Amino acid sequence: MEALMEDVYRILPTKVTPTKYSSLFAVRPEGNLLFSCLGGHSSIEGSFDDMDDLGGVALHLLGDMHFAARYNDDVDARFGVTTMCSDVEGPDVRRKVKNVVTFPFERHTLVPGVEVIPTPGHRPGAVSYLVDVGGRRCLFAGDSIYHSGDKWMCPVSKKNRKTMLATLDMLTGVDFDALLANTGANNPVCYVEVDEATRTEFIAGLKSRL
Repeated sequence: MEALMEDVYRILPTKVTPTKYSSLFAVRPEGNLLFSCLGGHSSIEGSFDDMDDLGGVALHLLGDMHFAARYNDDVDARFGVTTMCSDVEGPDVRRKVKNVVTFPFERHTLVPGVEVIPTPGHRPGAVSYLVDVGGRRCLFAGDSIYHSGDKWMCPVSKKNRKTMLATLDMLTGVDFDALLANTGANNPVCYVEVDEATRTEFIAGLKSRL
């Protein structure tokens, strides 16, 4: 596990390869959050003890179905939790994960200090999570907003470009201090810190690259 900022960690797969992705872990007094990305055989069992030492996992949250794999069940069994995602992504997630709980695909408070924000475009039911952690408002964006290795971008098809543009327009009104993404395991860039001015510039840059 790698500390990114106060109470926020990056978890690398137990066996790192170019096709695997990182997961993210937020430590909170109200309960720790795991934002896993376990597709592509990205088991994180090698970090289970470290996660336990930091208080375990209270919620296991997915951005979309791309993050789902049989390894989700290993996490859930170890920490006594259930994989959670939007009800739009739920049917696809259940093809790979046994125990899944879904929530409405709408902006709402999931638990105190954790807000679900629909961010469709990359996937129809993709969500991001706005979380109060370590004195910051952190937006865990999954791979809807993603660092490719040389730039921040939104991986989206031409067909879904308008949907992604609408999502980015919406995010200009979301007050976040840091954006974190489930980037590739070999890519060290997985977050960006912003203020009101640089947040607007960051989102404008994303729109210009669509």
